[in-house]
Amino acid sequence: MYFMLDGKILALRAKTNMYRVSIYLGLVTAVIIASATNSAAASTGCVPPAIFQTKLQGHPTAEVYAQLGSWYASHKQYGCANEAFRLGLKREPRSADLFYLVGLNLLRKGDFAKAIEPLQQSVELNPNLIKPHLLLASALEELGQTMEARKEWLAAVKIDPHSEMALDGASKNLLTTSDYQLIVELLSNQPLDETLTLDLAAAYEGYGSLDQASEILEKALREKPSSSRLTKALINLSISQSHFVKADELSRKLIQQNPHDAEAQVLHLRALVLNNEDDQARPLAQKLLVAAPHNFGVLYLNGVLENRSGNYAAASGHLEEAVKLNPNYYNSRFAFGITLSHLGDLPGAREQFEKALALGAPDPQVHFEYAKVLRALGETTLAAEQLKVYQEKQKESADHTAAAIKTGQADKELASGDPKKAVSLYREAVSANPDNAILNFKLSVALDRVGDQAGEIEALKKAIQLDPAMAVAHYQLGYLASLTGDFLTAENQYDQATKAAPQYIEAWIGLAATLGTESRFSEAKQAVENALKIDPKNANAIELQKELDSGAAQANQ
Repeated sequence: MYFMLDGKILALRAKTNMYRVSIYLGLVTAVIIASATNSAAASTGCVPPAIFQTKLQGHPTAEVYAQLGSWYASHKQYGCANEAFRLGLKREPRSADLFYLVGLNLLRKGDFAKAIEPLQQSVELNPNLIKPHLLLASALEELGQTMEARKEWLAAVKIDPHSEMALDGASKNLLTTSDYQLIVELLSNQPLDETLTLDLAAAYEGYGSLDQASEILEKALREKPSSSRLTKALINLSISQSHFVKADELSRKLIQQNPHDAEAQVLHLRALVLNNEDDQARPLAQKLLVAAPHNFGVLYLNGVLENRSGNYAAASGHLEEAVKLNPNYYNSRFAFGITLSHLGDLPGAREQFEKALALGAPDPQVHFEYAKVLRALGETTLAAEQLKVYQEKQKESADHTAAAIKTGQADKELASGDPKKAVSLYREAVSANPDNAILNFKLSVALDRVGDQAGEIEALKKAIQLDPAMAVAHYQLGYLASLTGDFLTAENQYDQATKAAPQYIEAWIGLAATLGTESRFSEAKQAVENALKIDPKNANAIELQKELDSGAAQANQ
């Protein structure tokens, strides 16, 4: 089959957009900051409403300015609101609430950079208020400061472990750095709404546990069968698993529930194309083309169907526009290359195939079609090289498929309490796909369950070799080294874990304990303080801090 559809669920970018900020704005109570006095209002052009005229006489309080400022902000008079907040801060210069509302007002204006400082001041003055952390995290996400935002999301989670906004923000942030295991730990014992369910499913998918991701979505759908978001996510995941019939069935139900949902229509068309149900797909494709003639997905899928039927002239126009709309989608590049090849435009076909490969097209068929065009252009040496790559990737694809099947079986055995069987299956999966870091880590978990410490260490080292930033693997190696008294290795591995995931509190505690064992109390205290900055109420960190203080005192006697 010479076309491809990328069915993988894209992990949602943790970048918090204006939509999320607008949600926070709606939660704000209008009782903290405000505008100017009558004379100041006249000089700035800010005229307070009649209801504030009396309140502004004499010596108005910070609360009055807060109320007025909030009124201005609600009427989109942001400059006037800012002046009110400024005057309020003159009366209460250490008001965490006032600094929070200054930041809030700037976010309402869309000025994320300027909002950072007042929100940070609010957090410093009262670190136990959750809203400043949430807004600060949102602003930092907008500015691309992922790790700084992560600190604020996790701080918000510590304040309210069940805050859906904080959990969602932290999860999406962790998704951007592929910290899937941390997301699973964060969400596994939480009551999940739709959004958090999607976050957890995305984490399991990224972790390579597609069956578990599917089970999570299916369970949520049984509880809420009318959810279009959950259904769409399960359709995409089913496509990612090559369960095209299931995707087709789900998309049909989705359309029955939401007959006017354009996205649902495109998903259904996609499922039909993948199932090779061209007779049903074509009339739907034409209908959608009339309704949305410039929709990327509609253009692309029409082009695929036209390629199949040999209508390359029509396919050319649709795929050319699709490529212009989304130049970084390798599947449309590949399909357009097929079209141009059949129309005799070999240089054009070559260009599209090369761009598809440069974008990371994984399908071996791309190399095969590229080799055919190169041969036709007289590039026999290059054609032979591409044919060899095609053969290698065919084998690799078959191996990955086999590994995925074994991994799914192993996941179930481990979950059901048969780690020995899981080890055997994971080993088969690793044998088929040895360069998968997550797969090697999963093997290490199963080996830990059966008590094979040597095998576990070997698997962890392989995982880290493949992914040096896998914090959880570094942590486990540190823990195992500490058990044998190899504190130098333990220190190194814990340190690597904290560098890979600065908010990994267990790694900081492990590092502190190791340094304390070596009587390096000053460094150990700093490490445990880092842990307590993340979670001031962490019982293990508090107890360790006491032990370190006691040990340091004895050492100084």
